[in-house]
Amino acid sequence: MKRPLLLAAFVFAAALTALAADKPRKLVIIAGKPSHPPLMHEFRAGSLLLEKCLRGVPGLAVEVHTNGWVSDEKVFAGADAVFIYADGGGGHPAVQGNHKETLAALIKRGVGFGCGHYGVEVLKDKGGAEFKDWIGGYYENSFSCNPIWEPDYKSFITHPITRGVQPFSSKDEWYFNMRFRDDPAGVKPILVAKPSDAVRDGPYVYPKGPYPHIQAAKGRDEIMMWAVERPDGGRGFGFTGGHFHLNWGNDNQRKVVLNALLWLAKVEVPRNGVESKVTQAELMANLDPKPAPKAPASKPAQPKQAESPKAEKAAKAAARKAAFESAVVTKQTAGHAVDVDVDIAGWKELHLVVTDAGDGYTADWADWIEPRLVDAGGKETKLTDLKWAAANAQWGQARVGANAKGDPLKVAGKSVSHGIGTHANSLISYTLPEGHKFTRFKARAGLDNGGSDQGGGSTVQFLVFAAQPDLYSVTQKRVAAVDTVNREPGKAVPNLDVHPALQAELFAFEPMMLNPTSTDIDHRGRVWVCEVVNYRRHKGKRPEGDRILILEDANGDGKADKVKVFAQGTQFDSAHGVCVLGTPDGKGTRAIVSCGDKVFVLTDTDGDDRADKEEVLFSGISGAQHDHGIHAFTFGPDGRFYFNFGNAGKQIKDAKGEVIVDLAGNRVEDKRKPYLEGMVFRCNLDGSRFETLGWNFRNNWMVAVDSFGTLWQSDNDDDGNRGVRINYVMEFGNYGYRDELSGAGWNEAWKKASTSAKLPDDQKFRYHWHLDDPGVVPNLLNTGGGSPTGLTVYEGSLLPAEFRGQVIHCDAGPNVTRAYPVERDGAGYRARIVNVLEGARDRWFRPADVKVAPDGSLIVADWYDPGVGGHNMQDLDRGRLFRVTPKGHTGYKVPKFDFSTPAGCIEAFKSPNFATRYVAWQAMKQMPAKAEPALVRLASDADPRLRARARWLIAALHNGNAPSAAAGALSDESDDVRAVGLRIARMYQLDVIPFVEKLVKDASPLVRRECAIALRHNSSPKAPALWAQLAQQHDGKDRWYVEALGIAADRQEEKFFAAWLGAVGDRWKTPGAREVIWRSRTPKAAELLGKLALDKSTTTTDRDRCLRALDFIPKCKEKDDALAAIALGAL
Repeated sequence: MKRPLLLAAFVFAAALTALAADKPRKLVIIAGKPSHPPLMHEFRAGSLLLEKCLRGVPGLAVEVHTNGWVSDEKVFAGADAVFIYADGGGGHPAVQGNHKETLAALIKRGVGFGCGHYGVEVLKDKGGAEFKDWIGGYYENSFSCNPIWEPDYKSFITHPITRGVQPFSSKDEWYFNMRFRDDPAGVKPILVAKPSDAVRDGPYVYPKGPYPHIQAAKGRDEIMMWAVERPDGGRGFGFTGGHFHLNWGNDNQRKVVLNALLWLAKVEVPRNGVESKVTQAELMANLDPKPAPKAPASKPAQPKQAESPKAEKAAKAAARKAAFESAVVTKQTAGHAVDVDVDIAGWKELHLVVTDAGDGYTADWADWIEPRLVDAGGKETKLTDLKWAAANAQWGQARVGANAKGDPLKVAGKSVSHGIGTHANSLISYTLPEGHKFTRFKARAGLDNGGSDQGGGSTVQFLVFAAQPDLYSVTQKRVAAVDTVNREPGKAVPNLDVHPALQAELFAFEPMMLNPTSTDIDHRGRVWVCEVVNYRRHKGKRPEGDRILILEDANGDGKADKVKVFAQGTQFDSAHGVCVLGTPDGKGTRAIVSCGDKVFVLTDTDGDDRADKEEVLFSGISGAQHDHGIHAFTFGPDGRFYFNFGNAGKQIKDAKGEVIVDLAGNRVEDKRKPYLEGMVFRCNLDGSRFETLGWNFRNNWMVAVDSFGTLWQSDNDDDGNRGVRINYVMEFGNYGYRDELSGAGWNEAWKKASTSAKLPDDQKFRYHWHLDDPGVVPNLLNTGGGSPTGLTVYEGSLLPAEFRGQVIHCDAGPNVTRAYPVERDGAGYRARIVNVLEGARDRWFRPADVKVAPDGSLIVADWYDPGVGGHNMQDLDRGRLFRVTPKGHTGYKVPKFDFSTPAGCIEAFKSPNFATRYVAWQAMKQMPAKAEPALVRLASDADPRLRARARWLIAALHNGNAPSAAAGALSDESDDVRAVGLRIARMYQLDVIPFVEKLVKDASPLVRRECAIALRHNSSPKAPALWAQLAQQHDGKDRWYVEALGIAADRQEEKFFAAWLGAVGDRWKTPGAREVIWRSRTPKAAELLGKLALDKSTTTTDRDRCLRALDFIPKCKEKDDALAAIALGAL
């Protein structure tokens, strides 16, 4: 009988195990009671939002219990994890009544336990010891601190909670300096960042501090979220953010908490973390009703007769209607402002609203100017003398006496004596003193110069309410109310201003194509488009994923009439770059797609315009679903790839996940060794021979390369600072977004300088890009405010001469596509602005990319959206392509080329279209003997750009061709082509010394610039003397030239500087010599900088430059002596 009984028991136990495995893990979320002003400590709304995002996660059941505890502790039966998001301290739900004992029993059986925001704080003697055991640590009053700040979470440990989390930042009340366990080895740091000294210096929220022990830890990383695994098998975590409710709209902040909740309940966290999307309506749902706090009564309130429920309801509804609503205020509004005058007799509350007027909140800085409360006798009380109950802004913050960023209030260029600065969309709420006699609220309301100076579409509306409105509903009504523009495709061209010599036609539009982010045009004239729907908060909107499209004009009438889907999948969600490498018959065509953390190579093996093979070229790039991540590739005239990423990219890895080490021997990662922030790259088509060509950009969206191999790109400023720039990318340069020495930003230095020296705002960009620091390459052009996107170099002849050979660029912020005609400026360039297209009558025109078609026309891609910035997309249903041609031009006639013959290839090689030149390049590489004579003839063409293309390809045809190709270029009449000769020599690792010797005294500063760059890291014993010859020709004015010298001297400063000093002797005080010393980083340069600083002929400005230059010289005796001498001389 024993064996059957044992068998039955085994079967029964197995059945129980199966049932247990099928039963979902139970997570109980406890939301605290209402507290704090609106949109702060929204525990109920936040908890329900988290529950919504976890619905459908396999193996998990979530319950949310509100008002600070469960209604019946039977809820805890079968619970696998408990998360408390509530106010803490002495009122923490966990330490009320018998709650601590209840939780202790749960935890003893292995239940996970976590806490959010204020919930991580308990009293030292009332829960402190338990919290150290249960979650690893807690907030201890006067030991921990609670400032409001914006940490930058750049990197994460490998842990299930960090899966799929990308670098992010958010302004919140991030607590730090927790009281962790005595042995913190088991505490896993999830969110780590370094508070600035200013954050440590306070104030904190409460007590305001500062605490000496917090200040003493300056420079130390701090932990804002952590996780532990307990000996009982349970898990715990603490998350200190969550003060501001709207931060749950931050995808990565939300993801790290969602991941933690799964991990807490022992549910497997997906490889890419918990994916979720949150709409604005969902974010604003379930908010606690929070009337503004009442001011103390000055006298006992008089009894009132109760109103009927119907009358009371009607009164509340009336109070929530705007008592004042301005017209839309724009830069065309007189004085950029309107008058506000509202009857407020009997009001208990006053609510001031600024909306974005329905077209997105980009550049919508707003000020309430001289707001005041007026009684019946005309006596005025400044509103700014009252404390508001709550204030929120969608960007920056609401401030009394300053704008949203903290700068002085200024409207239409005029200072404001007193007022409130904010930024749409904004709600500022006041409780009026009980028994007040105020009858009117008066003010002016206008656009602050912080936004109106940006060059974009600053548009706002001002509203005043007697009761707190639903801000989301108000802003949505504005969209419908003010959107009077006819947005039908037929009106798209009439709504644009077009350059007088050009015309624009609509090439494609919705529903054929939606939301283009990047384009390319193949040799057949077809437009390839990254079509994005699943962007940021709309991720998952199209479950099958985003698409790579091919659009074709089959009948040549200038309008697309065919569309094909080349590739589709969630791996292409929010792709930011496509580069087409075609073949004559389509078989083997490749598309390089930059998307998320990878660069894909998609191959059409059979020529049916569908990707059959998917490979990864590069991986491990940060900034997925972030506009500052990886961008498009382009095929250069030398046969290599050029591309970039913005400052969210952080690092780049090969297909196997190993960090790239470039040809300079440096790991390509943002760690200031030496690279930081945004970067520009070059590599072979297989990813080998990887080079980092420039660094320290913010969001360099796309790089373009011309036929000479010269690089051009744009870069976005810190939003709102009118510092968007266009760069000529001098190879191996630092471009100054962050301080090279400390990694710091620019704000503090600007504030100090603008206050002490009273510098005008138009000098801010110099501080923004650290342009006065030695070692920073100058900007080509400052274009003001904007959101710069795609660009290309126009090397065609269809458009008028003004555009030929020039950079064409899109800036979605000010709704414009421009050309930047350049002219020489010493060893560099200067440029002016010429508009091509501008969305003058439709500010939803958001040009995202521009490419040159085989016939020489331009195709401009229009993202089409009410706004830009903030990682937002409001219009999912539209997108356009415009074709730009000379006025009167008809049709789209794409040249046909015979790629089987040298003559046909040469004609294709002359094309203004990059993809056509690529096909010709590859075809001629396959017939080197036949192609070379034709290329030699092309190398004598009248057009220097064609001569340059020919030289590059001649060098590539045969292994031994490079020396003759380079040498032939050196004698060209064009200095651009002579520069190509040096670039060829570098590319093919020739001995560059003979080439530099030939050109070291070239009349062109551009050529001498390239000579200097060619000497970088060159170990020849002749290199120092050649550098010295180049340095002696510096005129003291050409910043491009002196930066080229500095780049050339990298790793060999002392040898090069000694050679130069030996050559100039005692002539080291000339203007040119002073600049060479200023840029050098050697002990001897430190000595001479000290002498120059004390020289009576040195101006105060130049003395300050000497002092700043000393900062960049490594510590040495000469530097110490120079600083001491300067200090003594200043006494």
